Amino acid sequence: MYKVTLLKQEEILSTKELENYDKTFAYIETLIKQLGENKRIIVHEKRNDKWEKFGEWKLEQ
Repeated sequence: MYKVTLLKQEEILSTKELENYDKTFAYIETLIKQLGENKRIIVHEKRNDKWEKFGEWKLEQ
């Protein structure tokens, strides 16, 4: 299970939980198109009933 969070500065704009790895990255691709100044995507993976950071994307300045 993966949790994808879109943030602007430290404000959460959206969060979505997905179970499928491929669907998770397809969703991330759609969010990347929405990235603008001060926005970033953080992905957590659920391992042993705990959310652990899996990756982070942000627009390069």
